[in-house]
Amino acid sequence: MNKNIKKMIRGKKNIGVGARRVVYDLGGGYVLKVAKTKYGIMSNKIEVMIYRLSPSEIKKHLARIEKFGNDYSWLVMKRYSLMLKKTDRNMRKLFAMKAKFRKYGVVPYEVTTNSGKPNYNNIRRKSNGEIVVIDFGNFKRHQILKKK
Repeated sequence: MNKNIKKMIRGKKNIGVGARRVVYDLGGGYVLKVAKTKYGIMSNKIEVMIYRLSPSEIKKHLARIEKFGNDYSWLVMKRYSLMLKKTDRNMRKLFAMKAKFRKYGVVPYEVTTNSGKPNYNNIRRKSNGEIVVIDFGNFKRHQILKKK
């Protein structure tokens, strides 16, 4: 881990650990995702690329990325804390959102489980009720995203 990352995380609370990345609460409504492995770097890069290339129709469902390292070893993302409640309306919104991603050639892995249930670890709710994906490092692009 380089000195800049160590400086950014000094005194910050670790709020999540996965196989590829560690997430720290930076305070002020932001989190820092730090890659632990080369696959973590790939996850950060995928998130940055999908976020930057997505049209607004799906970008509004992606956690906002504020900045990132040139080598993708870290990124700063807006923190979303509101959990998605399990209601019929939210389930319809979730599946409509997934269809919207597919329409633009993005496969939203890990938004739902294999059995079709929401993966609450990777999704949250904005204050306006929109569903937002907070971990899209495993998403796949099947075609060049359409710009609108």
